[in-house]
Amino acid sequence: MGILLFYNADCPRCARQAARTCRMDWLKRVEARTDESPLGEVPVGEIVVVDKNSRRVFTGAFATRKVCLQIPLLLPLGLVLFLPPLLRMAGRNKVGCNGDACEV
Repeated sequence: MGILLFYNADCPRCARQAARTCRMDWLKRVEARTDESPLGEVPVGEIVVVDKNSRRVFTGAFATRKVCLQIPLLLPLGLVLFLPPLLRMAGRNKVGCNGDACEV
């Protein structure tokens, strides 16, 4: 049980967030990786999540929700992301990321 979390190692913001996620993951359900994802290279500011059991691939807000559902401290946020208006809001562009160029 668990997920693979692919992120771009060249993005300082992504690297910090992946490190925070791993520190909160005391159940060891998230494996952070910087190699090529099943969808190819991960763009700066994005993540790709693969469910280890089903091998399903998630991106965008769906990937964020999948990560949150694996970590007890983030579980409430993961559950809130099942509400369509909040899922749409979470899927918008992130502050500090602009396409392929991180503005952080």
